[in-house]
Amino acid sequence: NTQLLDECGTLTVIVKVQLFQERDTNFVPGNGLNLIRLLKEANISRNDNSDNGSNNSDDNYYSEGNDAEQSSTADTADVKFIVEGETIHAHRLILKLAAPALAHLCEDVDEDDALPIIGVRSSIFQGVLRFAYGDTVPPEVWTAVAATDNDNKNSADDTTNDEEEPCVLSTPSMEILDAANRFGVVDLKILAETKVAESDVRISTASDLILYADAKDCPLLKERVVDYFVANAELIRKHPSFGKVKESASILDELMEAYVTKRILRSFSSGEEGDDVDYESMGVNLLRRKLDGRGLDVDGSREMLIQRLEVWDDRKRVGGVGIKEGGS
Repeated sequence: NTQLLDECGTLTVIVKVQLFQERDTNFVPGNGLNLIRLLKEANISRNDNSDNGSNNSDDNYYSEGNDAEQSSTADTADVKFIVEGETIHAHRLILKLAAPALAHLCEDVDEDDALPIIGVRSSIFQGVLRFAYGDTVPPEVWTAVAATDNDNKNSADDTTNDEEEPCVLSTPSMEILDAANRFGVVDLKILAETKVAESDVRISTASDLILYADAKDCPLLKERVVDYFVANAELIRKHPSFGKVKESASILDELMEAYVTKRILRSFSSGEEGDDVDYESMGVNLLRRKLDGRGLDVDGSREMLIQRLEVWDDRKRVGGVGIKEGGS
């Protein structure tokens, strides 16, 4: 067909090639503690003696069949919290191990005094505590939204002057992510981050989520929102919430660079493990796997993750393989 040829009789064929890459699987650290019995005993043994009478067995996570009164560990709790009027008992030592930011809040609190926890629903807080003690967050906590819009509004009014966060924290997964980050439960933070990245990124939420992810060092969530922006830039830019993104020159630059370059980050290692040091081309899940394999901290921004790997590589080259990086 002469219409396929140019004036010189040349046929030009344009081929677009997309390389196959294995589906990226989320990295979630294992929960190494298994001390949930202590948390159950600490709260069961005190339910009948609660001063405020607000511990409802229908809502309390700790009403399982443990014979707390006969246990030698039943009375070892040494800190208590007040969350939405409910008293919850815990152990400072365990919090230091698994929720250091929460433990820090308790440092100047007497054992007889209760520390009020503001801005977190009781079910969310108890779910975070269960995870800190080595258990899982109950499935219903991941799905149960706040009772009413008014309850959400009152909680927001009590805890923050930031008018954006009540919108961003509108799903249970986001509430758990925020609470885990706030109290230093890193493994739960990453688990919640994967759930948010998989289900909560939409046209209406993308702008708020990338701002949140950048502020709270949630690199996987940020990576997924950037990828979503590349595929839906026109619709996201038309949404009113994108105006807040425009106020951040650094985030705007990242979005524009990703959109222009159509970046594809690797989810797998290339070549031998020790030789694969092109960290800038790696996705967050792969970076975290490499950090976890070296016994390094997996929390922090993408830049922090890469810096830890580079520091580890430098120490390896000078013979300091056994030195564990301190999470900076």
